[in-house]
Amino acid sequence: MKARKLNHKKIPAQDPNRAFRFWRDVFDLPQSGAQTDRILVVDHEDLTFVQGQPRADFELLVRDHLPELKKHLANNFVAIEKEEERFNNKVAVTVKDSEGNTVVIEANA
Repeated sequence: MKARKLNHKKIPAQDPNRAFRFWRDVFDLPQSGAQTDRILVVDHEDLTFVQGQPRADFELLVRDHLPELKKHLANNFVAIEKEEERFNNKVAVTVKDSEGNTVVIEANA
């Protein structure tokens, strides 16, 4: 997955290590700093994991096309809860992360 932008840079989590692994592996976000640092990067900004209750307002923009995105999510055992067409030949799929956060992923149709 080729992530471009994310609207929030603090991810609430009950288990920050589990959340870190999910966001790194499923959304393919690169790690910043030392290997022991649990910081990922999206759009040249650090993404951090904080203790907190799940949110329902994350939007992740990716460069991928829908067929590749669906295959990638299926390979990582992530279910798509909702799919909707958007303007300008875009499509949005809604998923939940490991911590119950709702993430809308906008991709190319």
